[in-house]
Parts: sequence; C-alpha cells; structure tokens
Amino acid sequence: MSEKRPIIYMVDDEQHNLLLLQHSLKSYGYELSAFQNGQELLDAVKRDGTPDMVLSDVMMPKVSGYEVCRALKSNEETANIPIVLITGLNDIRDKVKGLESGADDFLHKPFHPLELRARVRSLLRIKFLNDRLEEQNMLLEDEKLHLESAVRERTAELEDLTFGLVAALEQANKLNDADTGNHIKRVCLYSELLGQGVGLNLDLCNRIGRFASLHDVGKVGIPDSILKKPGKLTPEEWDEMKKHTVYGYDLLKEARADQIAQNIALCHHEKFDGNGYPYGLKGESIPIEARIVALADVFDALTNKRCYKEAFSNETAKEIILESSGSHFDPNVVRVMFDRMDDVEEIQRTHQNQDLPVVAETSMKVPPEHLVSA
Repeated sequence: MSEKRPIIYMVDDEQHNLLLLQHSLKSYGYELSAFQNGQELLDAVKRDGTPDMVLSDVMMPKVSGYEVCRALKSNEETANIPIVLITGLNDIRDKVKGLESGADDFLHKPFHPLELRARVRSLLRIKFLNDRLEEQNMLLEDEKLHLESAVRERTAELEDLTFGLVAALEQANKLNDADTGNHIKRVCLYSELLGQGVGLNLDLCNRIGRFASLHDVGKVGIPDSILKKPGKLTPEEWDEMKKHTVYGYDLLKEARADQIAQNIALCHHEKFDGNGYPYGLKGESIPIEARIVALADVFDALTNKRCYKEAFSNETAKEIILESSGSHFDPNVVRVMFDRMDDVEEIQRTHQNQDLPVVAETSMKVPPEHLVSA
C-alpha cells in the first residue's frame, strides 16, 4: 500500500509565481493546490481539511500572508501546519512580523528551486514526526485511561471483598461474645470521632471507624472457658487471653485486610508508657489508630455492664482514664475525648445496649435458592 502523498497549498496573487512553485515541486511526489488570494486558501482549508504545508506570498490584496498565518495558527485544528512565507521584503521588521504571526520559515524572492525543495522537505519531516508523536501520545493516553479504569474497578472489587470480610468477622465477634451488645458499634463511632479530633485526614478517620470493629476479632481463637469466665482469670488464663491480639493480626493479615485493621487488632492493648502487650511498644511507636481504639474500647468497657463487672458512670470512667493518661493512654487522645464528651454521650444515647443480646439468628428453614432445583 502506497503512502499518502503530502498535500501542499500554495497561495500568491501573481500567476507566474504559482507556476514557478508548481514547476519546482511537481516532480517530487507532492499533491499541490494553488490559490490566488488568502481567503480562497482559508476557505479550502475549512472545506477540504488541513494540508500538510502552506507556501504563502506575503503582500496580497484582501487577506495578506500575515493574516493567513494568524488565522491558521489561532485554530487548534490547523495550528501545526508548517507555513513558509515567500516574500521579496528584506527588512528585518517584516521578518519579525511574520514570525510573530506564526510563520515557521521564510524564503526570499527570487528563490532557487533547490532551496525551496530543501525547506519543504525539512519542514514536512518535522511535521510528520510531530504528527507521529502526537498519535503515540494519544494512544498512550487512551491506554492510561483504560488502565486507570481497570484499577478503579479492581479497587472497588477489593473494597467490596474487604467490607464483606469485615462484616463476616464482625458477625463472628457477635456470635462469640453476646455480652458486648452494641459495644462494637460504639467503639467504631468513638474511634472515628477521636480521629477527627486529633486532626487525621478524612479517609484515615473513615478507615479507623470502619476497622475499629475488628479490634477483638482474635478472640475467636480464645476458648469459651476463658473468654466467658465470670470470675478473675488465672495468670495462665490471662496469658492465653492476651494472645487474641496476635490471633487477630494473623487472621487479618492472612485475609489481606487493610493495614489499619491489622494495626488495630495487634496493638490496641499496647500502653503509652510501654507496659502493654503483646510487644511493649511505647508512645508514638504505637500506631495512632491503635492508640485511638485503645481509649475508645476501654471507655466503652468501663461504662457498660459485662459478665465480670457492673457499669461505671461516665464521671467515674473519666476519672479512671485521667489517672491513666500518659501511662495507659495517649494524653492527646484523652484530651480530645474529654473535649468532645458531648458527642461521646450522644453516641452512648443513640446506641445503648439492648435488653437481649444482639445475636444473629440462623432462621434458614429452607435451603438457599441456588440449592433448590427448579
């Protein structure tokens, strides 16, 4: 298949100049079109599409070569057409005016055909290279958009999978520990509130609030004889209970859950002074999400009845927390909770424990639809 012939538009108000241009170029594989004034050329561009090059006289009636340049270069669709002004004007000011109008090159009359052909070949080569580069850029942009769309779709799928996993693990928590009631919901809301108060960005606050629900997910690995024991745990039982942090981390890591969720499960029993577990992390070496959930979890545990204790009042809980600020808890997070206590108490009122344990009932009287034959 033969390559497309380059299209060159030529404009000059003198016929013999057009004949000279045609004679100089006709044997070199170009498709030539001649016009006797600038307006004819501009009309042809609008009607027939863009040429690959324009050769234009400067001094023409009605529409000059300068005006042809300005008209083509000001239009996005024709701005890349190389334009050669052919003129008998030799004043430097005329050349500057042409360049300011958008001309790519000049050819002075009288010109030699060899010079004309050399300038035409050079500008066409540059033009075609630019066209090819622009085409490649468009292909790359299309590919980039496609990849971005694919990444967004895959990210949405992973988020759906993660949230489904979170919901399943939350349900496992409820089934395993019916005594906690709305504890999980309140801890999530407290945690998001505290994250906002310490100045975390909105996305991080949302993630902390979402994954705070998994802080005790590792308790699914703790025997019921320990987890639901109404009395004090023995030292051996307490050592086993503390393993729920590592169990939760391992479970979430294996499930490829968000790093925030993993940090919360692993570190929410670390203490600010380094006397917590499982690793004795200290101060800001404890992830901020774990420091936040630690306070939210303890505050809610203090202010609600458990199998091993009665509920404390908010004032008593605040006194206990204040005594532990800087030792158990991050003082900055404690300050935020106390500053936002009205919001904390609103969460308490809105999400009070139910009289009966909130446990999902398995009411599958018949098999699921996909197991029922048509």
